[in-house]
Amino acid sequence: MSLELTQLTEQIQAMGTTVAGHCRQLADQVALAHSWLRQYAHEGASLRPVAAGFHAAIPTDEPLDATYPLPSPPAHYTVIAADGSQIQPDRHGAALYYLINIGSVVYRHGSGQAPQVASHPTLGYVNTDLYEDGLLVSGNLLDVRRDLAEVTRLANLCADEPPGMTVALVDGTLLLWVLEERPPDWRAAKIQMYLAQMERIRASGAALAAFASRPRRAEVTRLLHLANMGGELDQARRTPNPLEHLPDRMVFEALLPPGSRSALFVSPARSNREGYEEAGHSVHFCYLNLAPAGRPPVVARIEVPAWVADDPATLALVHAVVVEQARIVGDYPYALARADEMAFVSTSERNALEEMIIASLWRAGVRPAYSPKKYYKTLTRQGKRRYRG
Repeated sequence: MSLELTQLTEQIQAMGTTVAGHCRQLADQVALAHSWLRQYAHEGASLRPVAAGFHAAIPTDEPLDATYPLPSPPAHYTVIAADGSQIQPDRHGAALYYLINIGSVVYRHGSGQAPQVASHPTLGYVNTDLYEDGLLVSGNLLDVRRDLAEVTRLANLCADEPPGMTVALVDGTLLLWVLEERPPDWRAAKIQMYLAQMERIRASGAALAAFASRPRRAEVTRLLHLANMGGELDQARRTPNPLEHLPDRMVFEALLPPGSRSALFVSPARSNREGYEEAGHSVHFCYLNLAPAGRPPVVARIEVPAWVADDPATLALVHAVVVEQARIVGDYPYALARADEMAFVSTSERNALEEMIIASLWRAGVRPAYSPKKYYKTLTRQGKRRYRG
């Protein structure tokens, strides 16, 4: 074993003490957040013009402390989910390539039909695939391509469904996170590509939503600090926030009855203000307690575009369907869980893919070779090597 666990004993014990103290501190922060939610529940209109400048949740017309009960789900509905995974390009590998694998599920509740599952892998290996403006497509650049592939697959499946009770789900967020240091026109082009697929989903008649499990965002708690500063941006920036690092989720865990959602807010993200809003797709979010009565709360973050948020019936459909789906498999939507299962690429599948690529290179007359670093790691990670003196 290369990790000497005995050397970590004291640090782990200290960690336990520190985390316990942190939990006590969080309890005090949650109590303060609750009092501010009640105090400033109807101040949303005055806070709306300045919230984005503080990167705080932007209030809607709903009171900040509002809760909305679980609507009854329809007897028949369709959930379409897409999720993706990727293999990053490895400059030490036998060949330079990346893989994006998109898993998808069409679940027709009440039909008696088995879910329709599929996976769609794409290999990028030519220079026009592998590079953008001289940069290797890896890290966030590859994440962007995967996100675009996910929403495109979702839009294709929605287009095949008859209009009706259909909810399209992605994991995480509806906001396309692109590198801040990239040129503005490059960022705008990627966002427009994503928005075009969102528009296709809207045109299909399906509702669109994103689901985030155990979210860490602290946008509502930033809004509460701003409210306590009277909406004065400069004062809020100068004054330490006593709710700093308190996730919104923890504020709503004790407030939301089983199955209920919080008030809606608008995301303050830069891309939401730069591209989404003008296209009519501005991202709204709320928090949702997935747990049934008698169980500890499980709060998730749900994002929807403006055209879902502005239609009470469509928003209620998303609310009801997400909760019902989550209760099938335990606090995470069934369709998303299956889509993730279809997208996942196991170690054995990665190895098989690598062997297929190497065999193809040999047949084409190319002699593949790992870099010395990769070759050494391959040897050592197959098991401890004995020292030979």
